[in-house]
Amino acid sequence: DIFFFIQDIDIANFADDNTPYGTDKILDNLLNTLENETKTLLDWFRINEMKPNEDKCHLLVINNADNTSVKVGNETLMGQKTVDLLGIKIDNELKFTEHVTKLCKKGNQKLHALARISNYLDQEKLKILMKTFITSQFNYCPLIWMFHNRTLNNKINRLHERALRMVYKKENLSFEELLELDNSVTIHHRNLQKLATEMYKIKNGLSPKPVKELFNECNTNYNLRNKRCWETSNARTVIYGTETISFRGPKIWEILPQELKESRTLEEFKYKVKSWKPNECDCRLCKTFIPNLGFID
Repeated sequence: DIFFFIQDIDIANFADDNTPYGTDKILDNLLNTLENETKTLLDWFRINEMKPNEDKCHLLVINNADNTSVKVGNETLMGQKTVDLLGIKIDNELKFTEHVTKLCKKGNQKLHALARISNYLDQEKLKILMKTFITSQFNYCPLIWMFHNRTLNNKINRLHERALRMVYKKENLSFEELLELDNSVTIHHRNLQKLATEMYKIKNGLSPKPVKELFNECNTNYNLRNKRCWETSNARTVIYGTETISFRGPKIWEILPQELKESRTLEEFKYKVKSWKPNECDCRLCKTFIPNLGFID
């Protein structure tokens, strides 16, 4: 019943992890609200004979990390530039640079380990190890961090290419040819497939309410085959929202083949979407970018 005692903020709750959060146009009002409502939460824990770990509490204010603080029990929490939440490193600019850099570092460490034993294993075993210990680093919660910058995407692609080259031992093939040989796609394209899967779940009532609320379904009396399912915002730049799942999700759904959209079960959709390549996606990571020139179609 913890949710019934909070009035002015919301709580993201997962098992024993509770994250109060809120928004306000005036920063001081937001901080005061967070502090007051957090006091209510601490009282709730005390009354229910639970003890919160104040040392694990952190404060993150988006687009502001300087001279911000709230009091939590006997601790004063200063605003931080990054915090760890359920395995995701979230920064105050929502760029996820540190998180993706950390994933690449772990992937490179595993790749070095694989290189030391690569001469003693056949191709099939190398492929299994690559997917288990290297590309799997990017499987956790990609919808949160997938719209990072091009520099990070290039790092991921270089890591992926090196891993494929180690498995297939083909020095003369390009990254695209290695992907074709492996019957796979880039990490970003795989993330877009997962976004498409999430849109299928939302469309068919299989997604939790907080995720569903990110999208506004279109209401129309006409049953048109290619009608839009969701409303899209008027975001025009990266800064103002073109690289978010709430904007990009409906776009991905629009370019999906009708056969995929009409899958009878989630399992059927997941099986089919693995062979779909989102070549029509126009997000900044899918577009071709040439230094000193810009994006080209």
